[in-house]
Amino acid sequence: MKQFDFEQVGKRMPYNIPDGFFDKFEENVMEEVRGKKKDVRENSSHKKTLHIALHSVLAVAAAVVLFFVVQPLFPKDNTDDFENVELAFNNLSTEDQDFMLQIYEDDDLFINP
Repeated sequence: MKQFDFEQVGKRMPYNIPDGFFDKFEENVMEEVRGKKKDVRENSSHKKTLHIALHSVLAVAAAVVLFFVVQPLFPKDNTDDFENVELAFNNLSTEDQDFMLQIYEDDDLFINP
């Protein structure tokens, strides 16, 4: 069995870095940072656009809240569906009422299973 050599630990690098890589890397990062600062100063209109967008969103949210707060204050129609059906049935002729009752009594699966 081969014995482990502690002198060889950490001595070999599995990759190579080109000369001057870190210097170029630092220069590129600094250029990006300087460019971003310049863009922020030059593009102050973005702040105005964000400000207008924020006000628009707040106005829409206020309108929605107002709609849901004010809507319950208006009176609602007190008729229910059964009353509407009863009114419609009463507007039928006597023959039509008899026909509807006959079909309802003969063909209703819930009453006559």
